[in-house]
Amino acid sequence: MAITKKRDNSDSRIASLKLQDKEYNELYRKWRIEHKKDYGFYFLDNSDELTYRDGEGFITESPQAAERSAIVEIHSLLAKFLTIYTVLNIIVWLFKDVAPFGDFPLLYNLLRFVSSSEYIAVATDYIVKISVRLLPLIYLMKKIEMPKKIFFPTKIYNKPLFNIAVPMAMLTFGIATILSNIQHTSAVLMGVDPTFSVWVPQNKVCLVLSALLTAVIIPIISEIVHHGIILQILKQFGDGYALILTSFIAALTSGNYHTFLFTFTIMLVVGFFVVRSGSIITGFVMRIIISGSVYFLTILKYMDLPEGMYMTITSAMLFVYIAAGFTAVSVFIIKHSNKISLPLYKMYLDNYERIMCCLTNASVIMWLILTLMLMIMDIKWL
Repeated sequence: MAITKKRDNSDSRIASLKLQDKEYNELYRKWRIEHKKDYGFYFLDNSDELTYRDGEGFITESPQAAERSAIVEIHSLLAKFLTIYTVLNIIVWLFKDVAPFGDFPLLYNLLRFVSSSEYIAVATDYIVKISVRLLPLIYLMKKIEMPKKIFFPTKIYNKPLFNIAVPMAMLTFGIATILSNIQHTSAVLMGVDPTFSVWVPQNKVCLVLSALLTAVIIPIISEIVHHGIILQILKQFGDGYALILTSFIAALTSGNYHTFLFTFTIMLVVGFFVVRSGSIITGFVMRIIISGSVYFLTILKYMDLPEGMYMTITSAMLFVYIAAGFTAVSVFIIKHSNKISLPLYKMYLDNYERIMCCLTNASVIMWLILTLMLMIMDIKWL
C-alpha cells in the first residue's frame, strides 16, 4: 500500500483552523485521526491512498461514506448527552420552584426543617442548576477524549474583533430582545401564555449570590459546553454547520420555549465571535454581558416601580445598547473589514443527507421527543 501526495481537503474546508496556532491544529488533526472510527472525520480527498479489503481488493474510500459514518456517530453521542441533560431537567421540573415562594415548592418543603431562610433556597438553586449541567458534561468529556487545548482555546488571535465583543454583545442583546417580543406577541395570538415566573430573592446577600449564578457561572458553563466541546466536535463538518447546529441545540435545551429566538440569535452571534477570534474567552465576555443585562431587567420587573417606569427604562436601555453596538460595529467594519469575515465551505454531504442522518438516528429521536415533552409540560394557556 502506497501513499503519495496527500492533500487534506477536509482540513482546508474548516476555515477557522486558519485562525488557530500550529499546536491547536496539530492536536485537532491528531484527535480526528485517532477517533476516525467513531467521532472523528478525517478524509484525504483526491489522494493516492488505496486500502486493501479481503474479497474486494484495493479500493478508494468514499468521502461521502466517511462523513456520513462520522456524522451518525457524533450525533448519536451528542443526543445521548442531551438526553441525560433533558431527563435531569424533567426531574427538576417535577420538583421545580425550589424557592419558598414558588407555586410548587416541593423541594423546599422537604428542606424547610433545616431552615426557613432564603439561603437554603439559593444553595439548592446552585446545586441543582450546576449539577444538571456538569453531570452530562462529564459523560461527554469522557467519551470524546478531546484535549483541553481544543475545547478550551484561550489565546485571542483576532484582537480587533475581541475589542468590540462588549458592544457587539449589547447590540445582539437588543436585537434578540426585539425578536423575543415578536415571539411573545405570536404566542399570545395562538392562545399561549408567554409569561413565566422567576424567583427573585429579597435578601441582599441572596440576591447577589443568585445574580452570580445566573449572570456569570451558568453562562461560563454553557460556553464551555456549547462553544467549547459541541462546537469543536461539529466544526470538522464545516464552520457554518457547526455554528447553526450548536445554536439550535442551545435554543432547544434552554428549558424555556418562550426564549427560543432569543437564545438562538445570541448563541449564533457569540459562536461566530468565538470561532473568528479563536478564543472561548470572547464567549465568556459576551455571555456575561448579555446574561447580566437579562438579570438586571428581571430584577427591575419585580421592583415596586411607578406605572410605566419599567417599560421606559427597558426601552431606553435597548436604544442605548443598539445605538452603541451599531456604532462600534460600523467603525470596526470600516477599519478592519478583513477581520470579520469567515469563509464557509461545503463538505461532502448536502444538507438533506445530513438532516436524514439525524432524523433517522434513534438517539436523536429520543432526545427530540423528551425535549418536546418538556416544552409541552411547560406550556400555560391563556
